[in-house]
Amino acid sequence: MVLVAEILLADRTLPLVGLAEAIPSGELSISNPFILNNNKILMTVTVDTGSHGVFDRKLDSATEVINAMEIGQTADGWFYQLIVRDDSNLARSHDPEEIEGVVMDATVTSEGIREQKVFSDYESLATLRDRCKVHDIPFELLKIASDPENDGERDQFGLTDKQYRAISIAFAEGYYDSPREFTTDDLASELDVSAAAASDLLRRAERQLISETVSAARQRFQDVK
Repeated sequence: MVLVAEILLADRTLPLVGLAEAIPSGELSISNPFILNNNKILMTVTVDTGSHGVFDRKLDSATEVINAMEIGQTADGWFYQLIVRDDSNLARSHDPEEIEGVVMDATVTSEGIREQKVFSDYESLATLRDRCKVHDIPFELLKIASDPENDGERDQFGLTDKQYRAISIAFAEGYYDSPREFTTDDLASELDVSAAAASDLLRRAERQLISETVSAARQRFQDVK
């Protein structure tokens, strides 16, 4: 069972964040990132038609942009190939030699970079989270789903909204790490509930996730038979 996670790297110092904030649409779509030497990243950037003119003018003042080449226009907008300087350790937090998830979509906004990625398991997701933490890049898990074809906000492994929020926060903050870096009291404070209520939410969420996993495994076994 693969996981589809939407992640926000909420750091305004990340490459192109200021440029995204300066254009009318407020966002840039990025694809095909390739890490070069000396903290540089080669990437394709898509700008919607309504923002094209402003984006083109703002490129000269974007200090992190080392080289920009306009590729052309399609129905999705204007395409550029950029080489940007990365002073934020973004490249180091996404080690190309580690399988930390496959990018389905990435968008730069005024908040930072929002990524939708497919992970093979929770361990891969945790690895990326830990690498971001080491390099001081804020990592926020926005949502997670079990079906790449149906990654809507309501697809939450059968969890209620409260259970989903509780276990997402607990996972993102290190509750399941060893040693544990986030306590039930910390979770209760985040959720503005009692420690007992936070513990109950986690217990019910964990039970539901185990039930989902066992049911899926049982179904696969039946299909093989």
